[in-house]
Amino acid sequence: MKNKTLFVSAFGVALMGVTAINAQELVLPEGMEILTPENVEVTVSTARANDKDKALTIAGSAENGYKAYFTAKDAEHGEELWVSDGTKEGTKMVKDIYPGVTSSNVLYITRFNDKVVFQATANDDEGAELWISDGTEDGTYMIADINILGGSEPAGFTQINENEFIFGAKDYESISYGEEEQRWLWISDGTAEGTRLLKDCKVIYPGAKVATDDERFFVRVGRKVFFKADTKDNEFGEELWITDGTEAGTKMLLDINKTVANEETGATAGAQLDWFTNFKNEKLFFIAYSNEYGNEIWVSDGTTEGTYMIKDLTEGTDANGLPAGHGAFTPRVYKDKVYFRGYDPYYGLELFVTDFTAEGTHIVFDLNTNPTATGTANGSPDLFCEFDGVLFMKGATGSDANLPDTNFGLELFYTDGTAEGSKMQSDLNPGTGPNAAWEGMVVSGSFYFRAQDQTPAAGSSQAWELFKIDSKEEFPKKVVDLGEGPDFVHSLRNLDGDLVFTSQIKKSLFVYHYRKADYDPQKDKENMDPDFGETSAVMAPSSMDKTVDIYPNPASDYVCIDTDAEVYGYTITDLSGKLLVKGHADSNKIMLDDLSAGMFILSVETSEGVMNSKLTVK
Repeated sequence: MKNKTLFVSAFGVALMGVTAINAQELVLPEGMEILTPENVEVTVSTARANDKDKALTIAGSAENGYKAYFTAKDAEHGEELWVSDGTKEGTKMVKDIYPGVTSSNVLYITRFNDKVVFQATANDDEGAELWISDGTEDGTYMIADINILGGSEPAGFTQINENEFIFGAKDYESISYGEEEQRWLWISDGTAEGTRLLKDCKVIYPGAKVATDDERFFVRVGRKVFFKADTKDNEFGEELWITDGTEAGTKMLLDINKTVANEETGATAGAQLDWFTNFKNEKLFFIAYSNEYGNEIWVSDGTTEGTYMIKDLTEGTDANGLPAGHGAFTPRVYKDKVYFRGYDPYYGLELFVTDFTAEGTHIVFDLNTNPTATGTANGSPDLFCEFDGVLFMKGATGSDANLPDTNFGLELFYTDGTAEGSKMQSDLNPGTGPNAAWEGMVVSGSFYFRAQDQTPAAGSSQAWELFKIDSKEEFPKKVVDLGEGPDFVHSLRNLDGDLVFTSQIKKSLFVYHYRKADYDPQKDKENMDPDFGETSAVMAPSSMDKTVDIYPNPASDYVCIDTDAEVYGYTITDLSGKLLVKGHADSNKIMLDDLSAGMFILSVETSEGVMNSKLTVK
């Protein structure tokens, strides 16, 4: 493999072909280069979350190409929005949103089709507001000044369908309604006219970082979004809510934890929701707490009846007399089931699987077989993603140096869903020290992750260098060593077939163009576009119980809605529930220019709720 040599100063600045005082040689493998200019510091957060506050986000389309959006700063500008198309020439600051050296504090960069939406501050008067960008200076602007008296601090951006995204934000009413400021639920199509309050409910922690790092608080399943909220009057605490993008379709699904928290008001305690996971655009897998069972695994199909605890994995109570539920961690969808780190009283924290039935929920594999007083020790697997037909994870085998045949420390594992097909993939860090593998990402048929192949000296940080494998049985290869000390590579992303990432030791944006020997562009090229799914329980058209009269019907060019209620917007779906058209109604007349002949369902959002009608286009 050919290598590229750069020289890096003691301050971590890349100087192409220039030897600096106290410089050390940096050798990059063929196909890897630094995209950001030498005086630019990338400021992406090191947290594992894809929806973290300072994110490296990919947006675009197959037709127009893809770009990487991130935050960075230099001597002349504060922290601002940057973009890269994977080339040095195409890597640049998008716009100096807050002019000068002051930072615009860009947060929660989130893909919205070919664009990104985010929170930013342009000046001290407007505060943090809702922005959008297509990667150009002219195409980067504030969508709406939601809170005219200060910043609305929008967060939790989640695209709900092809044309809209939801988020939590503050306006004058939400910050002055109760004793504390609240974020309420908003929806936008990326325009000022299409940005409006969806529901005056108290959205919980939109965009916030917590200890679990890579969980999400807003998760789209099909064409609906699950989120954590309470009523604005704090009646139920943190509970499971759902929205289809209409006010009538935004509601709490279930009061999971019915324990009374306030005797005076009768308000109940929150369910401590966690680990929201989209199962094939059909169901939501999540963790919830109840006073009866503790933290356990739950599922929802978007209905109250279809929201239930799957199984009480940990029965009984703990030493404090509280329910002994341990919940689950790092759930991943694989082979039509959900795999996760679960708890068994004998085996401890190990690899579990569920098919959403109590009978189909069980331990798969005991990673750590070291005996304890009550059974075996914790394997504590953290699951990554599917690669080469199996599901990869890291797990602990034990750190007893006196048992070298079974104790390898923290290493890389994989499973095919069976005990027989689960095993340690490699002993990357010899002995009982951890390789500390994190952030698994598949790009062009190769699996990348950060890890270490030697134990750091006492008092030193984990190395966390970039490794890869081209097949499930290949021993991991170190891709690059960025310098002395811990590299801490992070934010591994797929930029249309190339790996992009950044690092703590070299705060630059890197790109790596690599294709394995047997690379197959048909099999190994990942789909980069969101899947809004077809029809399912959570995506089915609204109930036809509340109907509205329309005319003419059959129609050709337009249809009129016969109602005295105020009309906000409308959707047109086919009979399977697939969304075809969605828009905002300026009047009771809807144009049908984009529809061919056929039978459809017209759903109209009004001041009296969602009304429906069968529509025939001739």
